[in-house]
Amino acid sequence: MRFFLLITALFLFHQLPAQLFIKNTNVIDVEQKKILAGYSVLIVDGKIAQVDKDKNFKQLPEGTTIIDGTGKYLSPGFTDAHVHFFQSGGLYARPDAIDLRKIRPYAEEIKWTHGHMEDLLRRYLSAGITSVIDVGATNNFLTQKDSFASKTWSPLVRMTGPLLTTYVPAPFKNLGNDAPFTEMLNEENTRKAVRDQLPLNTDFIKIWYIVTDQDVEKGARKNLPLVQAAIDEAHKNNKRVAVHATERITAQLAVEAGADFLVHSVDDEVVSDAFVQLLKQKKTVLCPTLVVMGHYGKVLGDHYHFSTDELNLANPETIGSVLDYPWPDTSLAKIYIKSMDSPLQAAKGKTADSIMTINLQKLVNGGVTIATGTDAGNTGTQHASSYFIELNAMQNAGMNNWQLLEASTINGAKALGQEKEWGSVAKNKMANLVLLWANPLDSIANWRKISQVIVKGVAHLPETLVNPSPEYLVQQQLNAYNAHNLDAFLEPYAEDVELYEFPGKLIMKGKEAMRKDYEFLTKVPKLYCKVQKRIIQGNMVIDHEEVSGFGPKPLYAVAIYIVEFGKITKVYFKQ
Repeated sequence: MRFFLLITALFLFHQLPAQLFIKNTNVIDVEQKKILAGYSVLIVDGKIAQVDKDKNFKQLPEGTTIIDGTGKYLSPGFTDAHVHFFQSGGLYARPDAIDLRKIRPYAEEIKWTHGHMEDLLRRYLSAGITSVIDVGATNNFLTQKDSFASKTWSPLVRMTGPLLTTYVPAPFKNLGNDAPFTEMLNEENTRKAVRDQLPLNTDFIKIWYIVTDQDVEKGARKNLPLVQAAIDEAHKNNKRVAVHATERITAQLAVEAGADFLVHSVDDEVVSDAFVQLLKQKKTVLCPTLVVMGHYGKVLGDHYHFSTDELNLANPETIGSVLDYPWPDTSLAKIYIKSMDSPLQAAKGKTADSIMTINLQKLVNGGVTIATGTDAGNTGTQHASSYFIELNAMQNAGMNNWQLLEASTINGAKALGQEKEWGSVAKNKMANLVLLWANPLDSIANWRKISQVIVKGVAHLPETLVNPSPEYLVQQQLNAYNAHNLDAFLEPYAEDVELYEFPGKLIMKGKEAMRKDYEFLTKVPKLYCKVQKRIIQGNMVIDHEEVSGFGPKPLYAVAIYIVEFGKITKVYFKQ
């Protein structure tokens, strides 16, 4: 019994967040919009205990870990206020957009997203994103969510259950606890749908305010009683409400009905000053999600180009599915590519982008609270990496770096009414922070220059958070090969990597030699490698490859990759 108690005590000791002292740094105060130079921060039991000048700290608790923040910048951790974990970001994420279920059944897609949620959360955290808000999940994801609450490698996760909607796309019907939508049929069933989420510990309620009528205003007003019933029932149960509303009339009616959080931009018309004042008066938070619809067009039109950062940060499997397009159904893809490349579709996209940009400028200038969110999980909008694409779009729309930092920290907390709990570097708030090598107010690029990420009071080096499998490292370099990106291609390789002609003839050694020899992948426009078969044996990955682009006929080869210490150290080629 005494032995059992000792083991239990040791287990609990190792589960408790360590006390942390970040010494002599530049604290970013997003609430007062100023930099507190030469300040230190004491973290105890996962919360910020003191923020003060270094000289005012007389004695630190025993066992405190000290991090020297000299010359660095301590910011609140970033928040993605709009994600969907039931969606992977890959080509198969939305069968209502492109239906590939005959190739990958939707049950497999959902199983994948559940099984890879840890990987996605680790990728978010490695990017300094310490809070994610899932604005539309399922009952099964709500059940899974709480398992991450105590994990010190996971961001803070806030989540709603199925979206309450007036329209359910056919592929999402009859999915039971995997259903992301609950149809609002009448006021009684709508109120019940809200109450059904409460035992599952939902953090808020989400409404998908969809109008299918040709007369948009007529359809919006027809559905308004159901929207009102959902908001009323949620507020009765002390739950805030997020609403998907992309038309001006649906957004206006939702806010008038009491919506707390609009999760998209209005894209059908330039909003009036009265609309801006309505949101400000109601203290409604708005998340613009500027890039998600454009990503659909780029992916389905077969002209999405991944950046080096995306190729290195996002999940390799979902990126690979996008790069493989127009595979696996080239006949269906041909129809989509033609549609997406039509002048009408291009003009429609440009008009919507222009309207959203103008509206964001008006909302920011009018004092409306803006929160950064990506709609990550939709096809082409990758978890974690899409965050920085969204930030650039918001900056291009006119937001300055202080406004972006507010939108990406404290305003995400405000969206859920939790700004007293997290979102800034302040006493008694959750210690979800990011220590940066350079001033985030100078450039968005500095947001990626992370020294350490602190979540729930525990500090991490960003490069230690994601532990890619041998298969993922191989897929990562394959993705970069097919994206014609040399820097990203070399990233998974060890500095002293060795390349052999099978069985043992050394043909190249070192990453710099590879850089010179593989310059061709940036110069062969139709270069593409397709894996016909992959075998995984421990730390060895064997790919049977078909490579096209060098001539009229494809080349065939077998590549054997050996992975050690998180890098590809040896490759054997056999033609």
